[in-house]
Amino acid sequence: MAGSEKARVQNFIVDHTRTRWSPLMHKLEMCPTLACIAGNIPTRKLSGWTFSDENYTARSKEVRLCLRGLIGQGAYLAAQESEEQLPALRDFICYLAAFWPEDPDADPVEAEREYGALFDKAISDARSHGSAPELSESRQENILIGLEDYLIDMASQFQRIDQEALDGGLAACESVAAGLRQAWGGVRQAQEQMPVQPSGPVLEGGMVLG
Repeated sequence: MAGSEKARVQNFIVDHTRTRWSPLMHKLEMCPTLACIAGNIPTRKLSGWTFSDENYTARSKEVRLCLRGLIGQGAYLAAQESEEQLPALRDFICYLAAFWPEDPDADPVEAEREYGALFDKAISDARSHGSAPELSESRQENILIGLEDYLIDMASQFQRIDQEALDGGLAACESVAAGLRQAWGGVRQAQEQMPVQPSGPVLEGGMVLG
């Protein structure tokens, strides 16, 4: 993958877009966080998007990774006792699982129940243990890739689905994405402010050996 494509997470956190304008960004202008995600979608992904069984299978795998990442994010927030985002995050996970089921012929309600249960278990475990790992940058990127897939697919249906449902889905995604940016940016800032530990024993007067 090209270096510019690997910058998804950094660009997202600092609200930077590689694309100044695109039709997808224009459609999402009412949702600034989603417009930022759209502005960092690789051009070859947009141009190569097709509605085929093969494409559905590939994108479905990406959405599954996104869902697992979102569940992991929820567990991390629960372990940090930062729970204000959890209800909206759970609702969106269930919505996304139903919107893009692994099997297009499957019952979306069943997918919603499955991922709701997975989320609830992860949150319960995190609360019980008092810990859950921070998401790695690769898992954060998995989330953004899945959200890209969702946005491209939603944008293709702007004239074909109920406007109220469309607005509701985008508003829910915008809320979750804004929460992700806030959380990831806070973690990144905390890591950058951590003091550098000396590499060897410290002698009197502050001299470091090693």
